[in-house]
Amino acid sequence: NYSWNCGWEGDEEVPPEVLALRRQQAKNACCLLMLANGTPMFCAGDEFLNTQFGNNNPYCQDNEISWLDWERLEENRDIFRFFCRMIAFRKNHPTLARSRFWREDVRWHGTGKDIDMTYESRRLAFYLDGRSQQDADLYVMINADDDDAQFQPQLSSLSGWRRIVDTAAGQDDFCEPEDAPVLTSARMTVRARSIVLLMRPR
Repeated sequence: NYSWNCGWEGDEEVPPEVLALRRQQAKNACCLLMLANGTPMFCAGDEFLNTQFGNNNPYCQDNEISWLDWERLEENRDIFRFFCRMIAFRKNHPTLARSRFWREDVRWHGTGKDIDMTYESRRLAFYLDGRSQQDADLYVMINADDDDAQFQPQLSSLSGWRRIVDTAAGQDDFCEPEDAPVLTSARMTVRARSIVLLMRPR
């Protein structure tokens, strides 16, 4: 396995900041999955942080390793809520659920116009034009780095753009379009290990 547990192995005596980062990373994974082209698939229980106790191949484990622990649903309502909202968002936006690859409707960027394609780069953005689907336009900024990053969204105008998702914003991680903050600056801080989704309705 090539995995990273946010700097602390196991579930005992975990520092609060590590637990918070793990939850944020779960939201990041959900967000990327629901904003990707193709059919989204995740394991049963991911939506409430079910665990297999580090075992990623539990096919022969008919015990608590592979069973769903439904008590976690109550403990992780915020993660479940985020999954539900991201699934609903995807279902409401046909531009995300096409039968072919985006091709001409997508433009890739970095923190600004140009992409840094080096191995060390941990920042990426993309613009998805919704016109061909009679849908909203989307702009997604991904910061997988340990440090906050300044992004300059490559938009022709700030008019109409709203911040729908910010996985680092705690309980304000997802806003319905009518309640979402309006974009007022040509630059945005995307916090460490987080994703921001902007939307402009048509």
